[in-house]
Amino acid sequence: MEAFEYFPCKVYRDEHPDWVGYTLQVVQKYYDAAQNGGAVSQTQHMADDPDLKFFVDYLILASREILKTQGYDTDKYDLYVAGLWGQEVKCNGGTNVHVHKNSQLCGWFFLETPEGGAYPVYHDPRMNKQMVELDYVQGGELTNASSHVHFNNVIPGTVLMANSWMQHQLTPNASQKQTKSVHFIISHRDKAQQCNM
Repeated sequence: MEAFEYFPCKVYRDEHPDWVGYTLQVVQKYYDAAQNGGAVSQTQHMADDPDLKFFVDYLILASREILKTQGYDTDKYDLYVAGLWGQEVKCNGGTNVHVHKNSQLCGWFFLETPEGGAYPVYHDPRMNKQMVELDYVQGGELTNASSHVHFNNVIPGTVLMANSWMQHQLTPNASQKQTKSVHFIISHRDKAQQCNM
């Protein structure tokens, strides 16, 4: 029987371990200011920090390329980093399953990933599939029946990006050490229309 695949969902991965030391040094002041005693601390928005311009520029270029390869007319839009926060996930902390409305792409840049620490999980966005779901074979290989994918192999320097409509979360941290990352979202603006004179 012939098979066709439509409506793919992709998670993009890049590795930049050489950026970790500098980025952690810059973000630490935001972590220190955000200490709230909870299991998950999130900093204020950091995209305007000139010391993080290199990372903001990287996110914009990577996002433009991702959206272009997905078939979007990126020439019509200006992309910008709408959210850039440091996240510290302490022992037993994690995040709920969520999406980011009013944005196109989201992801993480991991700075500290202890053994047993929190890591990202992406959930199957096919809502109708959940209504008729069968039990599926649990194994190490992802199949069309899989309902989520675990990225339990992130290391300091790992960048993950996906469309913002993909449900995602950070698992509960089972380590006494904190998982540290920068979480981000990329949004768009329509480019101003030029009038021909």
